[in-house]
Amino acid sequence: MSIAIHAPGSGARLGEVAATSAEEVPGIVAAAREAARGWAAAAPYQRAAPLVAAADELSGRVAELAERHARESGKILPQAHHEVLGAIALLRRNAELGRLMAGELAPTGGLPGGERDLTLVERVPLGVVVAVIPFNFPVELTMEKAAAALAAGNAVVVKLPPQNPLTTGAVLDVLERHLPAGVLTQVYADPATSQALCAAPGIGAVSLTGSVGAGVAVARATAHQLRPLHLELGGNGAAIVRPDADLDLVVSETLRGRLLMNGQACAATKRVIAHREIAGELTERLVAALAEVTPTDPLADGARLGPLIDARAAARVEEQVQRAIGEGANRALGEAPDGAWFAPTVLADVPAAAAVLHEDEIFGPVVPVTTVDSDEEAVALANDTSLRLTAAVFSADWPRALELAQQLDFGGAVVNGTNNYRPPVVPFGGVDLAGAGREGLGWTLGELTRTRFIALRGLRPAGVVPIPKGEQ
Repeated sequence: MSIAIHAPGSGARLGEVAATSAEEVPGIVAAAREAARGWAAAAPYQRAAPLVAAADELSGRVAELAERHARESGKILPQAHHEVLGAIALLRRNAELGRLMAGELAPTGGLPGGERDLTLVERVPLGVVVAVIPFNFPVELTMEKAAAALAAGNAVVVKLPPQNPLTTGAVLDVLERHLPAGVLTQVYADPATSQALCAAPGIGAVSLTGSVGAGVAVARATAHQLRPLHLELGGNGAAIVRPDADLDLVVSETLRGRLLMNGQACAATKRVIAHREIAGELTERLVAALAEVTPTDPLADGARLGPLIDARAAARVEEQVQRAIGEGANRALGEAPDGAWFAPTVLADVPAAAAVLHEDEIFGPVVPVTTVDSDEEAVALANDTSLRLTAAVFSADWPRALELAQQLDFGGAVVNGTNNYRPPVVPFGGVDLAGAGREGLGWTLGELTRTRFIALRGLRPAGVVPIPKGEQ
């Protein structure tokens, strides 16, 4: 069965993709397992070479892929361009990590009875890795997962994002051409088939970026297998703004992080927790700055905000906004959506008990502002969510800001910058329902491998135990 894919803003038909059925899953897994044997046995440089070759080919198609990605995802063109370049870089850098991946020696020689032993500790692939990809950064996250898994010797089955699979599929077509048959497979599947794939016998691990609901569903489906799960499930990130903060910086960084992918980023600033002394002025500045941002064609010159991924997503965000208003918040900026188009929204005077400040993560360009009277109150409110991915502290007092950052029970914290911070060299991941495991260069590779030791007993020559001087 073929599924038509449409542009989120205009509704234009962009193409179609063939859907995989649940009945096809056993054959897909069997083929991947067969291919994985030879791939795992290849030398590291042999696994790295096709990744680099694919990166070289993709480098000549950046403009084409970026434009396609912008149309399909609603992401503004500069961001789409940056994402494609990031995906290519991840291919190259994971290839290099895989090429240099080596074991180490365990210090068994330092133990009584182990003097003659040599014990190697190596990282080995898990077999077949299922990579479940979300709509918001599909090209880059595909390479975040797949390139690391492939470099380590795994076969990979990529489950494409349901709303925008075309560009990611085109990138995978290039990579697949450079790899042995069966090492990389891409599927387009509904939730039931995706769950069957993740739970299928013969799968070594699942790496999923998506909603908490999707992560919990996969965890339940695979619980009886104790299958390794690598999960990034979103976050309700908080920015604490102290009275001494540079408000110009707060506004610019909040907009930079919140508007990324039209507000549909896991690590975006989804709660602004401002001290009472500056909350009013900060709210006014946020309203003024966001009032200048109008959703428009993501390929238009100067575009800063495109449509949400579809009209259902926009309707869901509006429901959350209305819930917050019903709980006492004031809509200081914004209006009801028009299809997938959602204008920037500022929620002022949000009560501390409102759901959006705790478990109700808003995936859209909405900035809720709440007021506190102390640092202690701010930290307590920031930590009062199960979606603790990243957070931020804005203050001119660097020692105090660092102290508060260390009290934030999140996967990461940023001082004087947007918490939507994800350079590839940091261990990116959350706490509690925000996920399990870490992504990033080297970190993903570690999550998608396991250790194995090999002990060579009696290999070393017997040593001569020195006689203490007093006993000679």
